[in-house]
Amino acid sequence: MKALTFRAEGEVKMADVPKPRIAASTDALIRITLGAVCGSDLHILHGHTPMNEGAVLGHEFVGLVEEVGPEVKRFKPGDRVVSSFFTSCGHCVMCRKGWFNQCVSKATFGHGEYFGGLGGGQAEYVVVPLADHSMEIIPEGMTDEQAIFVGDILSTGFFGAERAEIKPGDTVAVVGAGPVGLMATMCAQLFGPARTFVIDMVESRLEVAQELGGIPINAKEVHPVAAIEKATGGIGADSSIEAVGLLSAVDTAINCVRGGGTISMVGVPSAVLGDFPYLRMWMKSLTFRAGWCNVQLYMRPLLDLIAAGRLRPELIISHRMKLDQAEEAYRIFDAREATKIVLTP
Repeated sequence: MKALTFRAEGEVKMADVPKPRIAASTDALIRITLGAVCGSDLHILHGHTPMNEGAVLGHEFVGLVEEVGPEVKRFKPGDRVVSSFFTSCGHCVMCRKGWFNQCVSKATFGHGEYFGGLGGGQAEYVVVPLADHSMEIIPEGMTDEQAIFVGDILSTGFFGAERAEIKPGDTVAVVGAGPVGLMATMCAQLFGPARTFVIDMVESRLEVAQELGGIPINAKEVHPVAAIEKATGGIGADSSIEAVGLLSAVDTAINCVRGGGTISMVGVPSAVLGDFPYLRMWMKSLTFRAGWCNVQLYMRPLLDLIAAGRLRPELIISHRMKLDQAEEAYRIFDAREATKIVLTP
């Protein structure tokens, strides 16, 4: 089958690789109908995430069930499904606590041997282990483009907004208008904030943020913390959602929040260690939350919200390309010439 593979730092390549096969009784074989390029893929491209040569990339995908193992109960051949970007078993001690992102059997698609050795979604086929708890049925009438982001960035955006503890009438700051930041902007509106400021330096992304209910702040033109303080009478935002992962973005997310506020970090950290403003956090009585999205908890509710017209995640798609063009897709996404790219096999 055709698939995009990792070759070396800075290099990805389309290749013919063996079609995956079901290996366990809880597996499902999926024929992919739509994949996507994610910011996490760029972490791999630039060597920030360990990756083995030849591994298939991609972790955002939807498709048709082609075959299931004998223990799969929720799905059958022909079902249209969306998968979480990682697997969870649903019955270990952490899953029973509702923390599926801490599942003892967790593995991540398209991240190579270090993260569980699963195949990737930038391909024609993928095997989903632990299928009953890692996938959801796509509602009838919903398009692939509407459903695909439920498995990663839409859930991550909602997770970030929920953990920001947004209350009706609040002022919220979203740091970063990439795909996750845009989803966080969209999801924040479900909690009733009066204002949602969105900080970025790419004008095209800020324009999309404005369409989704955000108030754009171009960090190339103004100091974002000063701009938010000016707009709030010197107080600052009630909460912030950090959607970049750069230490400078985390610093902005902390500094733009008022005393007693909450910072919700969902951006993948750019460094293992860094300075942390312990005294500021203590003096201002701030709450700092961070983490990998608990996707399985949100997939069905978000699909229902999309079906009801409350969320329109497909609005962030800027480029629709063929899988054969995946190498070029990575180039333009890395150059910030695209907001979000989807790939059709």
